[in-house]
Amino acid sequence: MGMMKGRNLVNALGIPGWLLLIWVGGVYYSAFILITMLIAIGEFYTMAEKKGAKPILGLGLISSILISYYFHTQPIISPNQIIAFIIFLILITLICELFSNNKNSGMNIAYTLSGILFVSLLLGTAIEIRQFDTRVGTQLTLALVLSVWACDSAAFIFGTKFGKKKIFPRVSPNKSWIGSISGLIASIIIFILFQNQGWLGNYFSISDAIFLGIITGGFGQIGDFTESLLKRDAGVKDSGTLLQGHGGVLDRFDSLIFATPLTYLYVHFLMQF
Repeated sequence: MGMMKGRNLVNALGIPGWLLLIWVGGVYYSAFILITMLIAIGEFYTMAEKKGAKPILGLGLISSILISYYFHTQPIISPNQIIAFIIFLILITLICELFSNNKNSGMNIAYTLSGILFVSLLLGTAIEIRQFDTRVGTQLTLALVLSVWACDSAAFIFGTKFGKKKIFPRVSPNKSWIGSISGLIASIIIFILFQNQGWLGNYFSISDAIFLGIITGGFGQIGDFTESLLKRDAGVKDSGTLLQGHGGVLDRFDSLIFATPLTYLYVHFLMQF
């Protein structure tokens, strides 16, 4: 009963709060995503510790702040400067580990860098997508979030009622093909609705909306499976306990960790905005 109350409280406060921050945008939404990144990378490193590793938390937190600042401000940076940052990050990680006197140095280095890449870099693109909305007058961020929710809801409802054949039992025993396909269709419908209503602006055609729906509904679910794989590897049920009844922050943002960076690539590289 207490868990259900906690879950209902998180829904009652979290969903309207998230939607409000999307509407406000700017530094407020960027700060929200940054806080999410900091908590999520902490959860990722905690799962790594279950495997006997000891990632460098401070480096992960500092990198998250720098990455979020980059996506928020969008400074003009050359490819050489980006490579310089990557080189500096790797060298600092190696030097910190050299003087840490911890065991399992290879694992510590690997988990430190993979946490920054998997959590901070991928999730940080959510900041830039919201900044993109502000620049060109679109509602791409809202469409992404609503399509993820629609995918989760449709997958649960239809999977629970009709799902028999499991899609990935080794990683997630409860997910079915029917549920997964239903979630994909729901995501595509959300994007088509946004496109028909003009909420995606004049830049996205109906084919773009379908592709974006596939990215969110298809690859978003792969993000869910990936996080389930990591949790299973670490031997934990949830990535954390911060959100009562919902697990950890990483549990709630696993789909966006895949969907948002792929949307970022679609918009800036395929559509060349």
